[in-house]
Amino acid sequence: MFFIAFFGIEDKDKYIGTYNNIECPSCGRLTRYDIHKSYRYFHIFFIPTFRWNVRYYVKASCCGSLYELDPDVGREFEKNLRTEIRNEHLRPVHNHSPYKYCSNCSTNVPENYSYCPYCGGKL
Repeated sequence: MFFIAFFGIEDKDKYIGTYNNIECPSCGRLTRYDIHKSYRYFHIFFIPTFRWNVRYYVKASCCGSLYELDPDVGREFEKNLRTEIRNEHLRPVHNHSPYKYCSNCSTNVPENYSYCPYCGGKL
């Protein structure tokens, strides 16, 4: 936050909603997306006057993959939470997960393991 006397510039991350019952593009599991809006704004006396650099992000709850959502779809989702989000609307921001997924016991295992420490299944 940048603040001088009566005005300043601040970054904001706003939770918009969830999108349920979708297959994750990274791990293939059935999951939900948490939709967030990120932007920077200028304020006078802590009253926001205008904002810029607006971006929409989607985080998959299964593996923690992060995607940037198409801005048009993000604005539409903000107005109507029933807006459909498809894989074409997502752009991977960070697709390297520090975990592997064990399909036998449905847990996340650190990536340096070849076998699951919980059930012994091959990863």
